Amino acid sequence: MLLQSTVRALGVRGAAPVGVSARHRSTAAATPLDATAAADAAAARSAEWERAKPYHAIPGPKPFPLLGNLPRLLPKIGQYGKYEIMDMQKQLRKDFGDIVRVSKIPGRKDMLFLFDPKTAEKMLRNEGVWPIREGIKTLHYYRTVLRKDKYEGVYGTITSQGKEWQDFRSKVNQPLMQPRSARRYFAPIDEVAQDFIGRMRDLRDENMELPAGFINELYKWSLESIALVALDTRLGCLAPNLAPDSEPQRMIDAVQVMFEGFYKLDLQPSLWRLVSTPMWRRLVHAFDYFYDVAEKYVDEAVAKQKTNPDKEPSILERLMKEDPRVAKVMASDMLFGGVDTTSHLAASLLFHLAKYPNVQRKVGEEVRRVLPAKRSPVTEDAMEQMTYLKACLKESLRVFPIAMGNIRETQKDIVLSDYQVPKGVDVFLCHMVMSHDEQHYPRPMAFEPERWLRGGPQAHTAHPFTTMPFGFGPRTCVGRRFAELEVLTLVAKVLRNFWVEYHHGDQIEFSSRSINTVTLPLKFRLVDHE
Repeated sequence: MLLQSTVRALGVRGAAPVGVSARHRSTAAATPLDATAAADAAAARSAEWERAKPYHAIPGPKPFPLLGNLPRLLPKIGQYGKYEIMDMQKQLRKDFGDIVRVSKIPGRKDMLFLFDPKTAEKMLRNEGVWPIREGIKTLHYYRTVLRKDKYEGVYGTITSQGKEWQDFRSKVNQPLMQPRSARRYFAPIDEVAQDFIGRMRDLRDENMELPAGFINELYKWSLESIALVALDTRLGCLAPNLAPDSEPQRMIDAVQVMFEGFYKLDLQPSLWRLVSTPMWRRLVHAFDYFYDVAEKYVDEAVAKQKTNPDKEPSILERLMKEDPRVAKVMASDMLFGGVDTTSHLAASLLFHLAKYPNVQRKVGEEVRRVLPAKRSPVTEDAMEQMTYLKACLKESLRVFPIAMGNIRETQKDIVLSDYQVPKGVDVFLCHMVMSHDEQHYPRPMAFEPERWLRGGPQAHTAHPFTTMPFGFGPRTCVGRRFAELEVLTLVAKVLRNFWVEYHHGDQIEFSSRSINTVTLPLKFRLVDHE
């Protein structure tokens, strides 16, 4: 109802006459009453546009002659380029307000930065049936030009747009986003988490602390977990003394190259489109390796499927039935998209629980009530009962989202913050900056899971479009259910087995590039529960 009322309020379509059911709306649309409503809505939009200030009046850094705003964005030396992305957004807002236009950037379109949740909602409510989000240009070129013969016109949700994007997304939505799809994976993901608890015990030093490079171990846990979904197999990531040239470690290393490449080639000025730079060659090698691994396991799954025709189909098998090409591309995207992101989300949540012992004590009591033994499995029923743990995850995503915001291209002329914004402008919705604003969340940097408990005395009243860690609408993160399942399962297991402490910093430190990544040494101290 909220979606329908908001869409109508924004004048996207006229309301159906009172008493007309949804299935008769197409007939009702032809009535004079609805035609009048549509005409009124169009007139309202036109009047709003006429009242709005012109696009060029949107505040922002003034371009230099010839070079535009490029000097201001140069890495390390530019007025805004010297910052990482998160701090750059904060500085732009400080300098210019809740809507900022950065124009005249050689090689790319204007960018609008929005810092108001109501304006963000209007933008997202008008994103259209086929929302356009700026893709990763390096990956798009790799798939559509450099390795066009491999992909055969199937490019995935990350690089596709329009009907091509919708066709691919419609093939993966049901297997990946239906609640019943996740149920199949509770037991295997729990098994991986339990194995990782043993690995954590082995990694502790004489002070019961994990090594500073524990993030690489989290990468292994995350890759092992998502491989169960994407490839129907366990890769052996949790084996002790994993060799640097082993397949799992090479995949982890390739993910690091990818995110480094996305930042240096897609987000910073680069000549990769003109010449083959060293970073571009490393990136292509990483892309090749990931596709080859995905192809190998998908082909193995095809062989297994032929010998087990009566087995309940997995997500991979359902995707293969749809189209083997879709299965290969989606498996590859899930693997590289689910390693760094899920690992750093788990690291952030553990850090905040360690720094807020009262919260850890409360969620620990909940976990021990639901999981009576240290090895009790995290089942679907158990997960339903861990409401405070889920609130902790939501609060961690508010304080430390993996993505800093959402990007959309305007699908039509639209008024945003009383300014005319034409069709075809890239708009960055800065949700992380909004989520750290005390006008939306009192004590914004405090970790307070009670904000997310419905009906509680501390339940937050922030605008619902302030914090959106998994996106919105048709482009909502397709792997959300599995990311949440993996992190909640692991953290529940950790809290059931250990008391977690951290003695190497009081505030989370992170790098804000392609995604947010924790940079603190993850030397958690794990004290065994009795």
